Amino acid sequence: MEVPGLQHSWHKWSSATAHTSTGAEPLPILTAIRHERPWKDWSDSEHPFAEPDHASGDHANAEDAWFQWYEMTPYEVGCEEIEAWVQTWGFGRPFSEGKSTMQLPEQSLALLLGLATSAPAGPLTSYIATISRQLPTGFLGNSIHSMAHAVQRFWGKQGTEEFQNHHPLHACNEHNFMFHHTPVQPKQPRPPGLENSPRIQVDVVINMDASSDVQKDSFPERVDQIGSRRGLKFVRREDVQPGDEAREGGKFRGMYAQIYDGSLCERPATVVDSYGRTVTNPPAPVCTRPCTMVYMPLLPNKRAVPGFDPSTAKFSGSYNLVWTPEQVDTLVKVCLANFEDGEATIKQALREAWQRKKAAREVGTPLR
Repeated sequence: MEVPGLQHSWHKWSSATAHTSTGAEPLPILTAIRHERPWKDWSDSEHPFAEPDHASGDHANAEDAWFQWYEMTPYEVGCEEIEAWVQTWGFGRPFSEGKSTMQLPEQSLALLLGLATSAPAGPLTSYIATISRQLPTGFLGNSIHSMAHAVQRFWGKQGTEEFQNHHPLHACNEHNFMFHHTPVQPKQPRPPGLENSPRIQVDVVINMDASSDVQKDSFPERVDQIGSRRGLKFVRREDVQPGDEAREGGKFRGMYAQIYDGSLCERPATVVDSYGRTVTNPPAPVCTRPCTMVYMPLLPNKRAVPGFDPSTAKFSGSYNLVWTPEQVDTLVKVCLANFEDGEATIKQALREAWQRKKAAREVGTPLR
């Protein structure tokens, strides 16, 4: 039992293992994104490319940039795409031949998370694409698009290019904890500073989506982009679409939990990124077994809170940082009701995964 007041353990992310090692609490996983941009010589001191047009000139021959996802748990920090991990208590420490050479305190992840995952960290192109998806069809949407094109003509190609690809915060310049890692001899395990943990083999992914465009049916395209990087093809098992508000179970019946079956496929050479551009498939280890995804979008639930739409309510938008207790309770009620409506689907996916592993075990075929 903790004594009331500030606890020194709160300053260490690894202290959460006291609650997760026994299974009493779920494992928290924080993520940060690094924008990997392959090195190239700039055309001059101010501009990396001579021409702003992506489809021509030195752009066409340049390597594509991509995003790397880093995971942080109370146990380890690392990136599966580069297959490198470091224990959380040792994150930021220099290691030599498997031994820590500097007794630094455990690093706070607050600065890294704020720098790499806050809204200003992303390129402005992503915000423009999000706004474009939300624009209504017809006169109003067309008028806004016309205004945007007029601004582009005023700025010119180069000015528009610089604006769209600007990073308000440059996370790439932060300390690289992988730099100057002491090499080891072949066939030797990596030292504690860089664990060679076995690759995670996931049976079921439960994906909860609170994006503002969850009703635009854009997830199938996004999950295909992500899955193809790892050699997985996700297909929605049942194509359920919104129905009439008066139907039994409400407009979104059957959509609170949707099963996507992930099967192994050949890793394509190119993929379509989040901005609709065909780019080189970023490097990542290929999955070796299929998995199932349960997609749970944050949809309205008239049974819980009639008339409340999380996607359009002003207080539940991405840019509202001040919530009242009543607003929090409203969102919690909707989330609980959505989970109850999708609980049977989640249990179905988990049971199917258990049956697959059971069948493989009985015939002596290992899944891992």
